Amino acid sequence: MAIRKSVEGSLRRLETDHIDIYYQHRLDSAVPVEEVAGVMSELIQEGKITHWGLSEAAEDTIRRAHAVCPVTAIQNRYSMMARWHEDLFPVLEELQIGYVAFSPLANGFLSAQYGKDSVFDSVYDYRSVMPQFTSEGIDKNKELLSLLYRIAEEKQATPAQISLAWMLCKKNYIVPIPGTRKRSRLIENGRAAEIMLTEQEIETLDKALDQMEMSEVFGGSKIKTKGELQK
Repeated sequence: MAIRKSVEGSLRRLETDHIDIYYQHRLDSAVPVEEVAGVMSELIQEGKITHWGLSEAAEDTIRRAHAVCPVTAIQNRYSMMARWHEDLFPVLEELQIGYVAFSPLANGFLSAQYGKDSVFDSVYDYRSVMPQFTSEGIDKNKELLSLLYRIAEEKQATPAQISLAWMLCKKNYIVPIPGTRKRSRLIENGRAAEIMLTEQEIETLDKALDQMEMSEVFGGSKIKTKGELQK
């Protein structure tokens, strides 16, 4: 199977005898997830991987996979602008599965470092076509950025740190994986773990996000308009 070949190739290239966690990053519609889980179980028994996870997985897939070989974590998109996977929280808590949140800063937008004057390489930088970075998107997200700036000032933090602290304090099994190319940003992101938000503060933030107009975000969310919010 392709998974076994890929694992063994990774072990050779990494010059190690095991991989701590191995993900199926995209589901293969031609291969039942139970079959994938079976191979992962064999690899765990052989000591080649220690844990396994699924990416971009829905509840039914998670349950089917977990029934064959316990899933350690899922890796799905999650941020203040991309909350559609929150409906997975109950099943993750039931099965004791962790949530690895990718794009926790909405591809950097929630760092509040970008404006209408920001220019992205149209060939090499996907942000050039992401809706949250367009002029229209930035206008629609003014209220969101204002909220981040206000909470950041109250907590003596940065907008990026508040964005990360919000999910870290929401559930103890959420692990955000923000990307960066700068050491200073790496340190900034890491210090988000030092910011404590109470349950009440999280609830207040969630209610504000629920009622807030914002643009579409890369990854498939629906644009929230004032008319829809008032329904």
